[in-house]
Amino acid sequence: MNYENIIYEVDGPIATVTLNRPEKINALSQDLQLEVRDALEDAGWGDNEVRAIILKAAGRAFSAGFDISGGGEDGAPRPARDAVQVRDGFLKGKGFSASAWWDVFWNNPKPIIAQIHGFCIAGGLATATFCDMRICSEDALFGAPEIRTGGPYIPAVWPWVIGMTKARELLYTGNLIDAQEAKRLNLVNEVVPAEELDDAVRRHALTIAKLPEPTVEYNKKLINMSYELMGVRQVLERSLELEANALASPGSSPVIEEYNAKRNEGGLKAALTWNAQRFAEEDAWWKEQRARQ
Repeated sequence: MNYENIIYEVDGPIATVTLNRPEKINALSQDLQLEVRDALEDAGWGDNEVRAIILKAAGRAFSAGFDISGGGEDGAPRPARDAVQVRDGFLKGKGFSASAWWDVFWNNPKPIIAQIHGFCIAGGLATATFCDMRICSEDALFGAPEIRTGGPYIPAVWPWVIGMTKARELLYTGNLIDAQEAKRLNLVNEVVPAEELDDAVRRHALTIAKLPEPTVEYNKKLINMSYELMGVRQVLERSLELEANALASPGSSPVIEEYNAKRNEGGLKAALTWNAQRFAEEDAWWKEQRARQ
């Protein structure tokens, strides 16, 4: 398959999927999601020689999240309800379930390592969280800033990953955390200098490739099962419904409409600047606290 939004490479036992929309900070458009899904299916189920998969990104950041900007031919942003349909009903017309994007990561028989640099936020972080391991460079930033203009974070798996207390803080504020805090919270497995990131990820992938393939596959199934017994799949499905409700509710509309108006008038940078100014006091305090630690 000829890909336009990703780069797919296989080198021995390692398959690498590179998000390749650097001009859009690797925003997860529908087309990109389809291509990633196809590549992960090929690496996971179609290529018996592949033993581990790396998910990385081109440009200055891993991903700014889901792309809900290009609603029509004129490129105008979608209104809130249309954005909900893109996320909540991901590609239903193509026969995929609402959770299809996450299932191709969760159910993939091969371990997937997220190689993270720069911003890893919103849907980009959700995607990385569903990978089996996460290794990041020292410049990485994580969080769900989209909650400052929209609905709850999807998928809502953070209570299992970083614990309830910190999950509440981040999901109630939209604050970001740096690489070292992410490591402390077990959100990432390892933090390395940027120039060592490629080698660190490949080292882990090659180690996995040396193990017996059934051992790795069944261990992944056992770990997944333990979380499914705790209800992670039900929470995922419910979080999709709750985000749809939140984005379509009257309480969200004024903020979303103002954000979209700023974007229509001055572009994405203008909209982000407007939103950042709303939280300037909070962000200044947060940065000051982080500097003291």
